[in-house]
Amino acid sequence: MKHHPKEDEKKEQPTVDMGDFAEELAATEENVAEENPALAEIQRLEQELADERNRALRFRAELENLRKRSARELEEEHRYSGMDVIRDILPVMDNLQRAIEVAEKQDADDPLLAGVRMIFQQFETALERNNCKRIDALHQPFDPNFHQAISQMPSEEFPDNTVLIVAQEGYTLADRVVRPSQVVVVKN
Repeated sequence: MKHHPKEDEKKEQPTVDMGDFAEELAATEENVAEENPALAEIQRLEQELADERNRALRFRAELENLRKRSARELEEEHRYSGMDVIRDILPVMDNLQRAIEVAEKQDADDPLLAGVRMIFQQFETALERNNCKRIDALHQPFDPNFHQAISQMPSEEFPDNTVLIVAQEGYTLADRVVRPSQVVVVKN
């Protein structure tokens, strides 16, 4: 094997430790600062400026987050602002629906019944225009997010956990449940 003199040079060169270099640099800066008070003052002011810039960036980020959160909360408040009014109207609609069902059993051709049906339809249309929709529950799989089971009943026609009867209609406003549907669920 042939020996190269350059390999010996590589081995003999000392390696520089960067930690030692950084310490020497810091010591040199301290010595210069001690010797020159104006330079020390400049370094102190530069550090203060850097600290203030960081603080300003943090405040700017916090302000932007506050703006976004406020906009999101305002949009949510607007979207769900009718929730209380709708909760107050739903029992009225339930009573209208019961009155219609009773009247249909007595005299389905009664003109007064036709008027009550139209009023009920106006209520439903007004709710739909305001993004309030009836939960479609009948013969659907039971979903505890939208349905409240009030009873169980066997059925040969439908599988377990299917809504067999809707006792009270449920409604959603946008993507929130205003009132869950009260249902009877199949349990064989």
